[in-house]
Amino acid sequence: MRQTFDYCLREGILGVGWRTRSGRNTRDWTEYYEEASREHENLAVCKYIYEWVTPGDLVWTRAPSGHYYLARVLSGWEYWATEEAQRLDIDIANIFRCELKRVDTDDVPGKIVACFRASRSIQEIADDKACEYSRYLWDVLSGQDIYEVDKAKYSDVFMMLDAEETEDVVFLYLQTKGWYVLPHSRKGDSMTFEYLCVNPLDGQVAGVQVKTGNTPLNKDDYALFPHKIFLFQANDIYSGVGADYVECIPREALMTFLNKAASWLPKSLRRKLEIAGLPHVVAQQSAAADAQRAATVVRG
Repeated sequence: MRQTFDYCLREGILGVGWRTRSGRNTRDWTEYYEEASREHENLAVCKYIYEWVTPGDLVWTRAPSGHYYLARVLSGWEYWATEEAQRLDIDIANIFRCELKRVDTDDVPGKIVACFRASRSIQEIADDKACEYSRYLWDVLSGQDIYEVDKAKYSDVFMMLDAEETEDVVFLYLQTKGWYVLPHSRKGDSMTFEYLCVNPLDGQVAGVQVKTGNTPLNKDDYALFPHKIFLFQANDIYSGVGADYVECIPREALMTFLNKAASWLPKSLRRKLEIAGLPHVVAQQSAAADAQRAATVVRG
């Protein structure tokens, strides 16, 4: 696996196998398909690359070492089997040419990480925020203004953050207020709370619920719980009366927190603050850090 990935890095390519006996290089899909279909039952992945991967697209990939790379596609599909690949039995032949940049782990959003599934060789990322982030990150990594990022659309940072990232921000904010989140309580199958937290001063327990977009939170739904409740709705859409122990976290409180915490937040969050144009100091810090350091598809 490592040998295969190193080969792709050297040659500036990404791709999959499904080699043919003749090994004849071609950019003629019909020619390849006629020969390969006699040797392989399913060429769906190869066809996907042929039909959907085009110059200007961005592709996320992960090395066997666990490191992530972002690639900018330079060509369409071709069948390309080198002498080295055949000699070393490197099963990469249906390829597209690309420029690859290594990405620091904390620069990779959770939405991207979640797209890497063992059963998928390649898939589209059907998420506008992830696509916009990828375009912005490529410009930062390459030092070029290749992609026009729609900053007006994402001028509100909570429009740029996905649901899990918003939960993380609330998670961090509450810890600065003296509440410690219980990691085991953060379960995907929990319908009532995103997670539970505890105050070490008095042992008080609190439930936390977070909603993004235009999904409302009704305070009355949480009025009968026997402990404190923290609610956060990214657009301040609340209803109901609630109770004294049901506390809605104001948007402005989280915005203030994000400004103050900008220097130590994970880079993927800092990048999204940059896209939203807030705060200015984040862009300066990220640029300084980049200067010191001097397969999943996003449509171009």
